Amino acid sequence: MKICLLAEPSPNPVLASVVDALAQRHTVTVGGAPASVDAGHDEVADLYLLKSRSAQAQAIARRAQAHGATVVNSPDATATALDRWAMAQRLERHGVPSPRTWSCATLEAMSDEAELDGLPWPLVVKSRTSRRGDLVRLVRDQEELQALLPEWGQEPVIVQEFIENDGFDIKVWVIGRHLSAARRAAALEICDKSQDVAIDDADLPDAWRDAARAAGAALGLELFGADLVVRDGRPWVIDVNAFPGFQGARNPVESLVTYLESFATTSLATTRTVRS
Repeated sequence: MKICLLAEPSPNPVLASVVDALAQRHTVTVGGAPASVDAGHDEVADLYLLKSRSAQAQAIARRAQAHGATVVNSPDATATALDRWAMAQRLERHGVPSPRTWSCATLEAMSDEAELDGLPWPLVVKSRTSRRGDLVRLVRDQEELQALLPEWGQEPVIVQEFIENDGFDIKVWVIGRHLSAARRAAALEICDKSQDVAIDDADLPDAWRDAARAAGAALGLELFGADLVVRDGRPWVIDVNAFPGFQGARNPVESLVTYLESFATTSLATTRTVRS
């Protein structure tokens, strides 16, 4: 089987180990140029793993999908997860518990008092497009908002109501049917993955599992991470990441390899039928 990983170069040890394991039984390439998809059907891989957030990688994935290849996660699902406004709308439409969210063309435009009228302080301000180094900030008042303008004034943003919680995020990683979770100090305060505290399966409430899976289903994701906060025992989905690094998940290499091989096995016959 031909497998192509679309990902930026990174030292992610989980992904490196997954590639090594898959390469023992399959032909695995990393990256991929548009020509490899356009040149002809025979050169299209059977399975594409869309890890990259780049427009080029998504374009490659779309062309491969059009030629009958299987793409995990699909380009449409990935694009929705990268657009936080589209994500918020989709979660709301599917009844997934999530914060009320508003969108604004730029942070500078949002800082106008008329735009802020009636919004519940404090607010969580985020870049509309999810990317490395983007804006994610808890803003308590107008003064704190104004302080962001010199650097972020022209940034398209969304604004979310702040869900009061115990100061911890619940990180949930989903790999097909496999789900694991950990507790982490809220990213709004600090992001120290080394301090994650794994949550035993027996201690993970069904409501938390259901909320994470509902979020993935709403966005059409098969491999994803969901960030939850808990208020009065109720989980709220505050973010969803398509194809995260899975560092911190339980047995991520084994789970990913098992899932991808079973997914590919069941879909390969369909893929070859489409191409023929």
